[in-house]
Parts: sequence; C-alpha cells; structure tokens
Amino acid sequence: MNTTYKIHPAIGIARVGNSPDEFYLSPEALAELPIACTANGTPLRKGKDKSYERVTAFKDAQQRIKKQAARFTIYVYDEQNPKGRPIQPGDEVIGVGSKGKLVDIEWTVWLANKKASWYQFDQLEGEHGYQPDHPLRNAHITDPDERTKLLIIDPGPQSINCTQKREAEFAKGKNPNYAQTFPPPLQPQSIDTLGKIMTNDQNELIVIGGNGHSGSYLSGPGEPKIEAYANNDGWFDDTSDGPVYAKLIFADERDNQYRYAAVEDPSWVVVGYPRYVPQIADMITLEDLLTDVNIQHFGTNQYLYGEAPFDGSKTVDTAKNLEDWRINPRKQWNDDYYPYFYRDVWPILQRPNQMQWVSNIVMASNLPHYAGPRGTFDESILSVPPKTEADPELRKRNDMYRKRIYNMLRQREERNIFRNTKNPKSQNYNYLLMPLLAGDNPISNTIPSKFLVLTETQLFILKQWAEGKFINEKLEHITPEPKPESEQLDGGVISNIIGGAFCPGGEVSWIMRNPAIYSKPFRIKADPRFIPGMDNSTAGTTPGVEAYYHPDSLSLGADYAEGLQPGDITRMSALPWQADFNECSSQDVNVTFQEWNKINPDDPKDPFLQKYQETFTVLWWPSHRPMQVFKVVKDQNGNPLMNGSNPVVNQVNWARGIPQTYEGDLKMVSYWSELGFVLQQGASYLEQERNFDDTISDQYAGPVSNTKKVKK
Repeated sequence: MNTTYKIHPAIGIARVGNSPDEFYLSPEALAELPIACTANGTPLRKGKDKSYERVTAFKDAQQRIKKQAARFTIYVYDEQNPKGRPIQPGDEVIGVGSKGKLVDIEWTVWLANKKASWYQFDQLEGEHGYQPDHPLRNAHITDPDERTKLLIIDPGPQSINCTQKREAEFAKGKNPNYAQTFPPPLQPQSIDTLGKIMTNDQNELIVIGGNGHSGSYLSGPGEPKIEAYANNDGWFDDTSDGPVYAKLIFADERDNQYRYAAVEDPSWVVVGYPRYVPQIADMITLEDLLTDVNIQHFGTNQYLYGEAPFDGSKTVDTAKNLEDWRINPRKQWNDDYYPYFYRDVWPILQRPNQMQWVSNIVMASNLPHYAGPRGTFDESILSVPPKTEADPELRKRNDMYRKRIYNMLRQREERNIFRNTKNPKSQNYNYLLMPLLAGDNPISNTIPSKFLVLTETQLFILKQWAEGKFINEKLEHITPEPKPESEQLDGGVISNIIGGAFCPGGEVSWIMRNPAIYSKPFRIKADPRFIPGMDNSTAGTTPGVEAYYHPDSLSLGADYAEGLQPGDITRMSALPWQADFNECSSQDVNVTFQEWNKINPDDPKDPFLQKYQETFTVLWWPSHRPMQVFKVVKDQNGNPLMNGSNPVVNQVNWARGIPQTYEGDLKMVSYWSELGFVLQQGASYLEQERNFDDTISDQYAGPVSNTKKVKK
C-alpha cells in the first residue's frame, strides 16, 4: 500500500472557559472524564500502565472554568502499519519523488464565527435549502461587504510548528498579514480572541477556544437584552469552528534539503460551551449520528446495510465507486445481522436510567428504566439470547421483556406521535412512546418534529435484539475485535457531543447529518480555497512556517460542493449560545394534533378545543443541560452531613437563580461560569464546584413549565 498520512480525530471538540491559563484535553471515549495535561498540552500519565490522568476539578483556584482543548495527532499508514500509528520524529517520510527523515510538523488552523452574518434559525427551515425570502440575522445591514466586515469574527489562519514557532493566537492584532474582522466593543463582554494553538512535547496540535464571552454592540435604554432563544441582533459570542491542516517537513536524503509532504486528510475543530455533565451520555451522540450517516451514505458496514446476499459477493469498494453504491436501489438492512449486546445494545438501553441524576422526571415515574433485579430494564433478563436459555418459560419471559421495550420506541415516521396506539391488544397500548424528549421542532407548524427519534441504525440494532437476534459476548466468551486506535479516536471524541435534537442543537446543529458536507466518513470537506497551498515542495535549508500563503477572506454564502469554510458548522447555532442553553431545559409540547404545534382555541373561540387540547412537558437534553441535580447538604461550617458513610443529598434545580425567561437568558451570559459540574461519586452523580447558591423559591422544583410559548 502507498504511504499516507492522516490527522486524527477527524473532528475535535474544544470548549470555552473563563480561566485565562488553565485547560485540559478532550476525553477520547464515551462519557469519560477529560485528560489532565501540562501547560503545553502534553497529556499526563500515571501508574505502571501509563494510563491517562483524569481531570476531577473543572475550575481553577479562582473558581473559573478551565477550557477544554482539542488534541490532534498525525497517523502514518503503510505496509507495516495498515491500521495506522502516530508519527514520530525521525520517521521516514515519503514525499512527491523524494523521501527523508521527519524533522518538523507544520500545523495550520483557521477558526471563525459566522453566526451574526447567517440566516435566522427557524427550526428545520433551511436544512434542505433556504427559501429566497428567509430572513437574515442583522438584516438591517444589507451591503454584502459590510456584512462580511461587521458580522463575521475572522482572525485569519495561524500556522505553527514543533520546533521554532510553537504557539499562535486567534486574537485581534495577532495576524498582521491578514485583514482580520472583530466586533466593536460589546456589553456585557467584548470579544478580542477566539483562542490559540500550540504544539506539545509529542508533536501534537493543541487547539484552545475562547473565553466564553458574549455581548451586544447595541446601546440605549434596556440594552443589552435578549429577546429570542436563537436569533438576537447585535450579539456575538466566541464559539467557533474551522479546519485543521498539517504538513510534514523532512530532510531529503538526496541533498539534505528540507521539503514538505502534505497530510492527506485534514480535520475540523469545533469550539463549544462547557460539558457540565461529562460522565453521562446523551441519548443520541454525534458519534451515533455520524455512524448512521456513514453506514447509509458511505457504505462503511455493508454487512449491516448494503445489497443482499450479505456474504461479501455484493460488497462495493466505496473508496472508488461510492456513487454507484449510493444510487443502488437494492440496499437494505441485513435481517440476519447479530449485534453484540454489550458493545451495541446495552450502551443505548442504559442511557435513560442515568437521566435520574439530572432530572426528577425519571424519579417521579418510579424509575421505569431501572436495570436492577425486577426492573423493566433488568440486565440479567435483557442480555440473554434465546438460544442460551434452556427453560422455555424463561425464554418466553425474556422475549416479552425485549419486545415490550422495543414496541415503546418511537419509529422514524412517528416523530409527531405521543402515544402508542398501533395495537389495542398490546400491553403497551396508549403508553407514551420513547424517547420522551423534545424533537427538532416542537414549536412551529412548519415541518413539525415534536419528539426525538433514535437514528435508523440504533433502531435497527434494537429491532434485531428484540427479535432475539443478538450475541451476548460475555456469556459466549467472545471479545469483539476492537477498531483501530485512529478510528476509536474519530468516534470516541465526538461521542461527547450531542447528536440531537437540533433546535438548533448543542455544540452543532442539523448540518451534521447532511452527507454533502463530508468528503469521507467523519471527514468534513474543506473548501480548497482555504487550504494552505503547495506551490512547491521545497522548504529550504531551515524548517519554519511558510509565509507565501495568502488566502481569500471568508464569504457569506454556502457551497457544499466546494466545501466548508471556517465558521460554517456553528453559524446556524444560537446567538448567543447562552440563550438557547438556558431555555433548552423543558418544553411544553402540544400533542392535540400530530400536524400542528401551535393552535389557538381563543380565535375563534372554540370551547371543545379549549377543554380537550392536550399539552405535555418534556425535556430537551438533560444530560447536556441538567434540570435537577443532587447536591450534598453541608452544616453551618461547610462540612458535608453524613448518613453513615454516605453524604446527605438534596435534589435541587441545577440553574437555580437563573429563570428560564429572556431575562434569565441574559443572566446566563454572565453566570454560566458560576454553575456546577455533575460528577460521579461512587454509584451517584453529584453537583460539585458551584460558585454560589441562591436560596430562592426554585430550590427544588419539578419539571419547569415554560411560560414562553414560542420556545423552551
């Protein structure tokens, strides 16, 4: 095989923080704690096994939130390492017609924020193309050149290496060769940086995001103010995204001249807000979502989804014939596919039960997802395949348990259906369908999508399990072959990003499920106009950062055929992020009709509708934006009260003191860094590191019914 070089992970996630200096590294597997590191981003290890040291304190000594950095590594793929390995100094690098030993790596990153220049977010409108009359944010600025200069935060690209220039800032005035654009002074917080990059002792790239600043340039009575969950003219925030590139610098063995070799697959970095509950997984993660995109649109598992017979005879090399595979009308799910229980099934089933630590709804419902003995999610029952159970009565019982759970799941065509009404004779008849979480649009009557639905891949895996077509790898002493380390990185890092619902979403929005934005599985396609050029492969006698790269300025539009520009992933997200984050707690969903979210029984006055309309309060992403959490009770001296060896806890509102109103959204702009983190302590998940504690009327509350009918 030809030697190739790729950056991993394909998508990295950094997170803002108001600590000026302290940061940690992104976790690299589902619901893991982040990785502790040195001041230059080199991961810390401990013990004989040299395992990563994990972060347990998310704030610095001044109670400011530490930033989360994204870490990128270059992997080499060759005959000796077909699954890839991290590149090392001194490795032989194969260039174009030349080769030699690696002496340096040049990294280039470009972060930007385009939120203020983009269309207004209006639920699902725009996912498949915007209409010509769709309104813009800050529409009062009409001239395109003015919109580019005034509404895009663009510090320009920065390049560093691993020898001479090891750090650079995406800050105002720090890129003299580029026409930067930054907003004017803002209230309550101005923005003069989107972060910085550095290289660590392992020649890896470290990307650190902004300070969590948000502000408005509008002045006058009542300003700044927030009047919507997603679209607020005059506002900016310092979340961002952009491409990550690399070049390998090697000493040509023929003449000892330094030359470049480009890394084949660039990556992308997203800068989001803090992950306050790092050890509880979202119901759908971005890894779940992109795995589904990859299976259905890139043919990454043709034994699971492809053309029958599933014996390898119809397998297509999608690296060469992707379009032929995509247009094949005979693709289908393999009805003889047997998932592994603990690898594929149980990670989905156990997520709802963990919501009890971040919401009181599960507790109030008598723990319907309990996985212990006699629980409806009893692991000892759900994990047993029919062929391994000799007792026919127990097989029948186990079969009933599995099918009862699956029949409660909302299918793709049931996103607007509240109750299970398919079979009046069913034990589950008239029960609420699951997941009981808000969908992409429980707000407007345009493309309603009231409730969250699992991905098609997740649903198919659970269907096979419900039918008894699965393998318990523990019972059968099977160890499934692990993915290569680089693929584990690609999926593991983004497993801690939310993959739905998208209204507009957490770190990212519905753009992530569009296969058009990817060049390969997990790889966002970058606009080639913003890729550092390779005018020639000679770097000269001294390695260093090249100076000839003069890119175009960012544009206002979108062209998925060309590729994405810096800032294109986060631009449809809420502006500022704190508004939607505060309101993405609970949602009153009108379930009277499938086709409508908004009804008005008062005009004309409709007594029947007034009496019989039905509204139900659901949550958004409680593991991402907690509702109620458990707080350790302390005595007057600040010491925990104990019940034997266990601390005494109370369940309280996580965002106590910040109401779910527009006024609360504005308060969240300044107080997001005061909130606590929810971390595992033994078998419990408890709030820690909260900076203040208002003893107000919402100290304990049930699901907060929203007084604002538009959203959240």
